[in-house]
Amino acid sequence: MAGTSIVARCGDLQCTPESTIPAFESAIAKGADVIECDVHLTKDGDLVVHHDYYLGRTDDGSGYISDFTLPELQALDAGGWFGDQFVGTQMPALEDVLALGRGRVRFEIDMRTPTLRFLKRLIGAIIRFDVMRDVELTSAHLPLLFQTRRIDANLRTGVFFSSRPDWMTPVLGQQHVVGWMRLMEAQVAHLPVERIDGAFVWRLHESGFSVHGSNLSDKEDMRYAIQLGVDQFSTDRLDIALQVRDELSQEEAK
Repeated sequence: MAGTSIVARCGDLQCTPESTIPAFESAIAKGADVIECDVHLTKDGDLVVHHDYYLGRTDDGSGYISDFTLPELQALDAGGWFGDQFVGTQMPALEDVLALGRGRVRFEIDMRTPTLRFLKRLIGAIIRFDVMRDVELTSAHLPLLFQTRRIDANLRTGVFFSSRPDWMTPVLGQQHVVGWMRLMEAQVAHLPVERIDGAFVWRLHESGFSVHGSNLSDKEDMRYAIQLGVDQFSTDRLDIALQVRDELSQEEAK
């Protein structure tokens, strides 16, 4: 149980403005094992961290990320919406996040721009900061994961799986997950909690894959996933996740 890693999605987003340096610093300080961030290529070819493809929900801008340069994006207020103490907080460049977390935490980077230029810039940054062993690359854009393996087969990649459709049996759904993982040459299967059971976790581990519980916010779901032996899970509720893991570790030690 103690081996289950907790991934802070967008940092400590319940206590700080999401996807900002304060959010990532708070997550690291509290004990998150991994910080998750979403990365885009800007108009001027830099890498910026922001959850959405568009501006306006967590900042005072409007429009789409890719239409702006990094200086233009960093001129926005990305923290005032959350609280007065965060007024003036900038949208971070990826390099800011890597510099903050290097040697302190691992990174899950969700790749948001489906171009080869973006991918090469991203991998270049990972190499410069010497965090190759501490990064997992994920994306809804599956071609990016294929290209990642072509550029550097040592990079760790994770595949997102959605809920099983009604027409698909549990057995067929599990076969598809294993098949996709092998075809993608990926290492981490990101699964919603309803697709996780003890036998399937064992099967994935026997096949050489790690198991990630996707975006667990309910306390019972967290307990369930940890007890089944998932390798990691992402959450919006970092404090509760850390508490649940500690409680289970104490129960196991008795």
